[in-house]
Amino acid sequence: MQLKTSRFGTIEIEPSAILTFTQPIIGFQEYRRFILLPGPADSSVHWLQSTDSGDLAFLIMDPRQVMPDYKAPLPAQELAELAVSSVDELDVYTLLVVPDDHAKVRTNLRAPVLINLKQRLGKQTVLDRTDYPIQYFLAQGRQKSPATQEAGHAGADA
Repeated sequence: MQLKTSRFGTIEIEPSAILTFTQPIIGFQEYRRFILLPGPADSSVHWLQSTDSGDLAFLIMDPRQVMPDYKAPLPAQELAELAVSSVDELDVYTLLVVPDDHAKVRTNLRAPVLINLKQRLGKQTVLDRTDYPIQYFLAQGRQKSPATQEAGHAGADA
């Protein structure tokens, strides 16, 4: 199957590679089908490309790159929705925002994107019982705690 995208041109994708999101990415309710594509060379980020719109793609990363002890505690109903019994069976990503000012590159640690590659299911969730910040600025480094990140950047523009 061919997919015309604004970032990658026309790409060939296997229908079996499509991920179906049981819950949409916040703010993008009408888009439920995506594929994972590799990010820039020599990077550990990926693209989450919509198959419903060639113009929609999200840059995603493993949050453990900036917070090695990152955990996404999920209730049993969310695990069941993704056809797993443990978070360990999921790939966990967070969305990256990359503005022109690279000092303001940030990720949302409170709303991870969860993917079950075996069942080709995904969803974005909001972690209720954590102090992870909505805006974690990567330029601040790994040394700061989530509470420090949020307090230090509460007034930053989104």
